[in-house]
Amino acid sequence: MPPLARSLRTLGDFAARHEVNDATLAEIAEELDRARVLVASARGARRANACTRHPGGPVDPTAENGCLLCGTTARRPARPIPEDFVPGEVLRFLTAHGHEAAADQFGARAVARALATGGRHPSQGRPTAAEPPESEGEPAQ
Repeated sequence: MPPLARSLRTLGDFAARHEVNDATLAEIAEELDRARVLVASARGARRANACTRHPGGPVDPTAENGCLLCGTTARRPARPIPEDFVPGEVLRFLTAHGHEAAADQFGARAVARALATGGRHPSQGRPTAAEPPESEGEPAQ
């Protein structure tokens, strides 16, 4: 901050000059540029990560952009949703085997998508066969 204060004082001194010529204007422009650079470096020092998605977020010095949130995602990428994804099938498996087994089988994104759509096929908006399997001995309704 002291160099920035010096630069601003120098700019203030130009106001006391009554003589304005091309050389004076060039000096003012140089001092303004110096002040801008000093302000930008002060901003950069305050903001520890360079993440545009999570500005001011937690810092991870090992991540490429210094962002803990993006660094975690990069280290542990999520398994993509399979192209033949059927929400009802995922929900049936989830009901029968539990959340961890379903995430292992289909991937966490597929399980989350199936739970979010509630068994509706994303392109159709109507329910698929997402009901849990019937227990033996219970009549179908």
